[in-house]
This record gives sequence, C-alpha cells and structure tokens, in this order.
Amino acid sequence: MTTIQTHNGFKRTFRKNYLTLGLMLPFDDSENIALSFDKQVELTQYAEALGFTSLFVRDNPLYSPHLGNVTTNYDPFVFLTFIAANTSKIALGTSSIVATLRHPIHIAKAATSLDLISNERLLLGLATGDRQFEFPAFKIDSNNLSQHFQSAVSSLNELWQTHSPQISNDLFDLYEDSGLQILPKHKHIPMFATGYAKQDIHWLKQHMDGWLFYPQPFQQQKDLLQKWHNNGIFKPFMHPLVIDLSINPDELVKPVKGGYRLGRNTLLKILKAYERIGTNHIMIQFITNERTYKDILAEVGNEIMPHFPPHHTQEELVNEIIR
Repeated sequence: MTTIQTHNGFKRTFRKNYLTLGLMLPFDDSENIALSFDKQVELTQYAEALGFTSLFVRDNPLYSPHLGNVTTNYDPFVFLTFIAANTSKIALGTSSIVATLRHPIHIAKAATSLDLISNERLLLGLATGDRQFEFPAFKIDSNNLSQHFQSAVSSLNELWQTHSPQISNDLFDLYEDSGLQILPKHKHIPMFATGYAKQDIHWLKQHMDGWLFYPQPFQQQKDLLQKWHNNGIFKPFMHPLVIDLSINPDELVKPVKGGYRLGRNTLLKILKAYERIGTNHIMIQFITNERTYKDILAEVGNEIMPHFPPHHTQEELVNEIIR
C-alpha cells in the first residue's frame, strides 16, 4: 500500500472515511457534442482551481447507431495527455480502459507514459467491456472475459516491475530479455475494476487498488460498501453520477438517467449521505440544458466543494506553510 499512497493521483483524490468530487469528461453540449478543445482546457483548469480532484474519461473503441445519441469519445490516453499538459495537480482517470480489447503491453506502455508525463496523476480504471458488438471486431471470445481480465491485470503488474519480465499466460508469452523501456516511478499505477469485471468481490479486494462501480439504490449501495470496506487495507470506492443542477437551490430530487435533477442544497444532502455510507469519490457528469458549465461549476465550487476538500499532499502542505 505504500506505493499507492505516494502516488499523486491516489493521494490527492482518496481519503478514508471522506468523500471527494471529480468530473466526467469531455464537457459537451445539449446535443452530446464535445465542446472545443480550448473550452475543455478552460473548464478543466477552472475545475482544478475550485478543488475538484479528478477528471475521468470513458473508453469505447467503437460506436454503433444503435447506441443512440452519446457523448463524443476520444481515445482516453491521448485526450488525458492533452488535459495533463494543461493542468498541474488534478488526477486523471479512465472509466474505463476496456482491458479485454487492448493488449496488456499497449496498456502498460500508454499508462506509464501518461503517468510520467502527468507527474503520477493517472488512475487506471479497467473493465471487461459490455458492448457485445465490439468483441467480434477484436476477435475476442466473450466467454473468456473473466480469465482475460485476470491475465491482463497480472500482466500489467509484471510489466511495471522490471524491464525484463518473464510472462507466460493465455494472452501472450514474453521470454526474451525484453520489456518496457520506461517504468512507472514506483513500479505500479493504481488500478480500479469497473463493476465486478466478471470477478467476485474477494478477487477484487485482493488484486485491485479500488473499485469503480455504478450508481445504485441507496440501501443497495450501502450494503455493498459494507462488504467492500470490510478489509484490512483501505481501498477506495467510487462511482459516476449524472447531475442536472437546478437554478432553484432548494429543488427536491427528480430521478434522471444515471442520477438526479435537484438544487444545490438537496445535492449537498445527498453527497453527505453517500459520504456517511462509505463512498470515497464521485465523478459528476453535469447536464447543461439550462445553464452553462461555468455557472454550474462556480455554484458547486463556492457552495459545495468546501464540504469535500481534496486531500493535500505533504508537498502542498509544506508550500502552504511557507506562503
């Protein structure tokens, strides 16, 4: 656990018994079309200044018209590298790399590159994938997803440990004196399973650094969190949440797909309730049909973020004392 605690992305984002807040990217318009790259930079820098602790992006290799109107989907490693170059401390997360559709060597090298470029800010969410039309395109047998995911996770750990690992599993063999030219600073990058990833909770507790789940009915989420946190080592639990923030701060809850429409005072109560049951991080996807992102971020930053401050690294605390 020492390795993870020294990792900047992990250290700033997660705190035991506390909730922190992040955002889902890209920022898009009411038609689910991503805003310009200049606007993405402007808003991510603003979010960082307000105290949001993470920016997460999805990984969906293919698009099908059957999916309907969905947000613009860039390659996560490329897009997050662009965001990394324009921010300084906010964590950069994937939710999630479809580990069954990418070779572990490619994942390991891309993740290492991004982590080094961003000064160890990467949080690597991994998934088995759930879009059935993608598996045939990559010649992946969907009956083998569980073992494929386990092999991918173990391969990443081995590839990050040494320049010349010896790996032999159902995905590939690496016997020669070869490996990644660059390794993560602490020879590990925090990895988070998405959902169950075709595993059981005991495997996830043992092999993953945290759990990225889905919004569920409150009592169901509470029961799951009790099982997850029944563990000797702190491993964070996080999930995305869609929020349509009303101009009326006292507007009560109305369900929307993936979350709620409500006012900021109601949102604060719900976030505090999530914190009480053991949720460690929520990545918010704001709906902007009625308001601009700048307006929403300003309200949340001024009225809600003070209740969920980021965990400051030792370096930041020292600099604060000096100032």
